Amino acid sequence: TNMSNIAVLGGGISGLTTAYYLSKLAPHGTKIILMEGSNRLGGWIKSCRVAPGDYGLDRQIPLSSNADMKNDNDVLFEGGPRTLRPVGPGGVVTLDLIRDLNLTDNLVAIPKTHSSARHRYIYYEDRINTLPSSLKGMLLNPPPIMKSVLLSGMKEMFVEKSTADDESIYDFTERRFGTHVAKNLVGAMVHGIYAGDAKELSLRTTLKMLWENEQAFGSVVKGMLRGGAKMDRFRERGMMTRARNNDPEWFGEMEAMSVLGFKNGVDSLTRALGQWLEQQDNVEIRTGENVESLDLTTGGDCKIVTSKGTIHASHTVSTIPATHLDKIISSKIPHLNFNRHVDVAVVNLAYANDQAKLDYDGFGFLTPHISSQHTHPVPGTLGVVFDSNALSGQEKDAPLKLTAMLGGHMWDSAFDKSIHDIDPKIVRDRAIQVAERHLGIKAAPSHTMTHLHAGCIPQYKVGHYQRLGEMHAAIQSKFGNALSVTGASYFGVSVPDCIKNARELVEELTVSGALGSRSKVVTGLDRVEEGNANERLRDSANISKGHIDVLMKS
Repeated sequence: TNMSNIAVLGGGISGLTTAYYLSKLAPHGTKIILMEGSNRLGGWIKSCRVAPGDYGLDRQIPLSSNADMKNDNDVLFEGGPRTLRPVGPGGVVTLDLIRDLNLTDNLVAIPKTHSSARHRYIYYEDRINTLPSSLKGMLLNPPPIMKSVLLSGMKEMFVEKSTADDESIYDFTERRFGTHVAKNLVGAMVHGIYAGDAKELSLRTTLKMLWENEQAFGSVVKGMLRGGAKMDRFRERGMMTRARNNDPEWFGEMEAMSVLGFKNGVDSLTRALGQWLEQQDNVEIRTGENVESLDLTTGGDCKIVTSKGTIHASHTVSTIPATHLDKIISSKIPHLNFNRHVDVAVVNLAYANDQAKLDYDGFGFLTPHISSQHTHPVPGTLGVVFDSNALSGQEKDAPLKLTAMLGGHMWDSAFDKSIHDIDPKIVRDRAIQVAERHLGIKAAPSHTMTHLHAGCIPQYKVGHYQRLGEMHAAIQSKFGNALSVTGASYFGVSVPDCIKNARELVEELTVSGALGSRSKVVTGLDRVEEGNANERLRDSANISKGHIDVLMKS
């Protein structure tokens, strides 16, 4: 019957993870239908191994099968995320998934002692500044960018606590640490994570640790000196404990790493998920199928109209961007369209190692906020990752490999055409100019790949948490048991966040009986509802008491 279909919208990392855990945990007899509009799975995660040449100038990126290198001069390029940070609940749950999929042998683990983990740079006062990796380095030999920072940190302990529900990252940092830190340090960090504008983004939902420390200790520095606010939620702690119990020694080793990558790129993970799902009897994957509308039937099921037909499902999990979900649902949910997504150009460059040398052994550099007087000579530069430092061992010939990120919240001021209309050559040439201007690389690259990612990173504007609460209430009242949401639009944009949030949603749906008996409504945004905290504590206690072990085995 139709009753037992569950539809998953979107085949990026969130959709794949959702389908993976649903396949394992959903009630017997349930069919999971995963729908993806494009012709490939993996979303923004995309790794390509290519021979010398220029790729993407025609807006076509080769669909490499990314198998082992055919030739010594092949280079592996990442269009999306290239490394994963194995920290916190997201890190642990991601490690668990990697282990589950037997991908541990494909991992490249970079320890915290590695130079790329210790050295990160910010472009400031027309030169690359090395951020000190220790307090000692900061005291003995601070670069220009750090000159006043120690004093700002000492003063911060005496700044009054704010009573505001949320504020922008910039306002918070300026209020507590001064303008210099806000523009040149934190502004740069926000370029690196969100390609975003620190003046626009919500502190509470992006850099939650800073917000929590001010709330709990009245000061970020005081909080850090006391070991920081305890932020992991009860349910997250349960997930971490269950995961670590599978192999405590390995988890201990991996969680101590700075970053993780894969020998054949991050899409080893999405590819393994896709291959596993294709082998399951209870999963059907449909690519090249666009969802055009999603409506509730009178019986409380979902009717999904796609470019290829109509599907009925008793429950739908949407992992597509909130702005996209807004276009397809008839009964409107507030704020889905509120946060814009920024456009980012990602340009990969590789140089033969006898042609070009890099004078830096660190991870890469970021640029200050656009309002800093030390703006960047090449407009639109968010930052550059030094891939060959950060993840060596992906190629035979050990080329010099860089990835430039351009645009983001600065797209309109940096380029005269939209991401849809711009000539990719202009973008590629600008990236080459960055390498020349900042890194002194005069040689021509042997390999280039230009990715134009329209709307790839959602920007959680101030008040995001409040709006999530209103979305949660609206989904409950309008869709009841029929819809839940997860993905980068809600509780975090990193790959580990997406994986953890998808798994948590599936566990909540399956353990609470929301799918089979429909005894509970789970929207995916439930954690904003503090009122049900006690019930949730009971729930989590049940989960950790072994229900999940039973479910996992069934």
